Parts: sequence; C-alpha cells; structure tokens
Amino acid sequence: MSVALLVALLMAQSVSGPFTAEERYLAELRARIAKGDVEAEVALGNLYESGESVLPLDPAQAAEWYRRAADKGHAGAQMNLAMMYFDGQGVPRNVPQAIAWYEKAAEGGDAIAMFNLGSIYETGVDRVARDHRTAAAWYQKAAAQENETAQYRLGLLYRDGRGVARDRAQAIEWLRKAAEQDETDAQIELGILLSPGRGPSADIVEAHMWLNLAASRWKNEGKRVKAGRLRDELEKTMTEDQRAQAYRRATEWQDAHAWARQSAAKK
Repeated sequence: MSVALLVALLMAQSVSGPFTAEERYLAELRARIAKGDVEAEVALGNLYESGESVLPLDPAQAAEWYRRAADKGHAGAQMNLAMMYFDGQGVPRNVPQAIAWYEKAAEGGDAIAMFNLGSIYETGVDRVARDHRTAAAWYQKAAAQENETAQYRLGLLYRDGRGVARDRAQAIEWLRKAAEQDETDAQIELGILLSPGRGPSADIVEAHMWLNLAASRWKNEGKRVKAGRLRDELEKTMTEDQRAQAYRRATEWQDAHAWARQSAAKK
C-alpha cells in the first residue's frame, strides 16, 4: 500500500473534521506525514501500537508505520520494529529479522538495541545459536554507554570467563559501575564477590554495604531475603568498627543517590 493511499484512508476516518484534542493531534500527524515527516510516521505507529487514543489497537499498522520510518534510517523506528519481530507482534515472529533491525539501530548508537543483541546471543533464541563472544562484544558497547544492565551482564561474563577471559578485576569493575547505577542484581553479586574467601581484593565493608542496599531496596521478595541473609551472615564475622563503617557508607550512598534523583527530576 502506498503512503498516499494510507494517508488518504487516515484522512477519511475523520472527514467531518477533528473536534477533540486527540483528533486534532491525529490530523496534524496526517498532514505532517503527507509532507514526508518521519517523526510523524513513528508517532502514528506509537498510536496504533498503544491503542489508547482515537485509533484502535492495531499492531500490524504499527509495524507498517515503523517499517516506513525504519527504512528511512530512524533509529527509534528500527528499534520498535525489531522488538515487534522478536515478540511476533503485528508481524510473524522472526528473530533473524529482529537481529537485523537491532543491528541497524545499534549502528545508530542505540544502547538498548546493543543490549538486546547481547542478550539474544548470550542465551540463544530459536535457531540463533548461543555465542558468548558476540554477546560480550555487544554488552561492551552498551556498557560503554552507561547501560547498567549491560554492565551487570558483562561483569558476570568476566566473572565466569564466558566469551571473554576470566578476569576478577574486570568483573568487579563492571559490577560496581552497574551497582552505582542502582542495578540491584549487580549489588548482590558485587557483595558476594567482595566477601572474604571469594578471592583477592576482598573488602568486607564494601561487601556488606552492597548487600545491605540490595536487601533494603529490592522489590522482589525472594532476592531481598537472599541479600539480607548474605548480609547477616557476613555481619557475624565483622568487627564493631567494620559494621559501623558499612552502615554509614550505605546511608551515605542512599542520601547521595536520593539527591541525584531529585536533581534529575527538577531538570
């Protein structure tokens, strides 16, 4: 179906003229699309994907508009289309197609696309074989852009020697970067890795701090209980001064990050 025909069909839906704010916005999108506005194509795809406006929920139409924008190099549309192919939403599930569109979005600098590629290759999906080396490469790219989940996953790969040479120092570095960004899984794993008896560079005070933060912040009850149990076991081996330092550092971390979140919310 041509762009002109699709726009004509959209125009016909409100021939009597827009009355509500949503209808006026939709009319504006149609006019912008007619002039070749790629952002408007993506916005229209969003409306069809959400089904929360004057347009009905229509994943197939959403995929069509994302594809038109994606073909013109729009990274966000490429990302959206990749997810639709991966989930089989609006189009038949096709993981190789999802990878192809994720790669295009990643070439445009999309860190989430990089992370998703890493995740696909780490686990192996459908007929796409597991490839830890490729997974590590994509996680590295996303982690360099401060994607905290990619930093966490990369830290685990270094810890386990999957796709990269086993490197405890690198594992700690990447897990700490993720933990500092409030990635709670990373806080638990970093607390474990820094606990005495786990290897060189042990730091019982820092280990307790991360486990305590995870125990106090995890919404998942099972993981919160796990972190609390590990913290309490560690605490039994600590001196009074070490415990005081650990609790003080956890409080300081929480205060600093609460201030950072408030500052970001004001911007």
